[in-house]
Parts: sequence; C-alpha cells; structure tokens
Amino acid sequence: MNLANKLTLFRVLLVPVLVACLMPEKVTSHPAAIMIARHLAVLTFVVAAMTDIYDGKIARSRGIVTNFGRLMDPLADKLLVAGAFVAFVDLDLFPAWFVIIILFREFIVTGLRTLGTSRGRVIRADAWGKHKTAWQMVTIALTLVFLAARDTLKYTDHWDRYLRGKDLEWWFHYVVLGILMAICLVLTVLSGTLYVIRNWDLVREE
Repeated sequence: MNLANKLTLFRVLLVPVLVACLMPEKVTSHPAAIMIARHLAVLTFVVAAMTDIYDGKIARSRGIVTNFGRLMDPLADKLLVAGAFVAFVDLDLFPAWFVIIILFREFIVTGLRTLGTSRGRVIRADAWGKHKTAWQMVTIALTLVFLAARDTLKYTDHWDRYLRGKDLEWWFHYVVLGILMAICLVLTVLSGTLYVIRNWDLVREE
C-alpha cells in the first residue's frame, strides 16, 4: 500500500476520534475536560483535512494513483462529514432531516460508484461534488471553532458575564449555520441528482 492510500486510511481512523471529542458530555461534566475535548476535535479535523489535501497531491506527483485511492478518498471524506454531522445532531446544532438528506445522497453516490466499479467504470468526483464537500467542510470547521471558543469562554467565565453568550449562540445557530446549511443542502441535492443523471445507464442496465 502506497503512502497516499495510507493517508486516506488514516483519515478514516480519525473519524471515531473526532466523534468522541465532540461528545465529551457523555462521560464527564467537568468544564475543563469539555474544553480540552473541543480543542482536540478542532485539531483532529485539521489533521484529517490535511491528509485529504496531501493524499491526492502525493498520488498525482508520484504517479501512484490507484483505483483504491479513487474510491476510498471520497469515501473517507463522506465518513468524516457524516460522523461530524451526526454528532452535531446529538448536540442539537443541526436538524436530523438535514443530515438524513446528506447521508441519503452519499449512499446513492456510493452505490453508483460500486456499481460502476463492477462494470469497469470509475466514477470520479465532479466539480459540483467537490464544491459540496468543500462547503460541508467549511461548515464543520466553523462549527468546531465556535464550540471550542464557546466552551473556552465558558470555562474562563467570560461567555455570559461579558459577551452575552446566549445572544451570540442564537445568531450563530440560526443565522450563520442557517445560511451554511442552505448552501450545503442545495449543493448536496444538485450534485447527487447530477451523479444519478450522468450514470443512469448503469441503473437501467440492471
């Protein structure tokens, strides 16, 4: 297994670490422990994002692009995004129906890729799919940074005393996340629909 594929698998292994760091309240109520876990979640996501950037660059620069990499690289992204958003639902940051739509799209596209592989066709990520992934990553990153900042300020007793934390949380939840969620939703549905249309011949043959 080459270095690019190892980085891709490493990204998959980081998914449960990210989810665990996002839900420290399941095992502790100590503010310091929760704050540390939030920062570890940000660090884990940054490392995962870096592997996403460099596995493709390494594969292309060294001429070691493989079918395994073409299939597993987008799958690793899907697992990372799905893990983060499912945890966000548990934290009441996103509605469950939004995450269900994202997962439904990913299952459909993964099914098409699997069917394509059985027919000797590798279905690569197109521009719309890359835009969708990029916006989902931005949404996750901003949410992680907000959680880390909020819990740090709560630990230092600055959140409610000086910053009117409830108002800030309302604006972030309903305005910032609302806008990002709308963008992600449009790109998710549009990119998924285009994948199905472009590869409908695979389904029709079945």
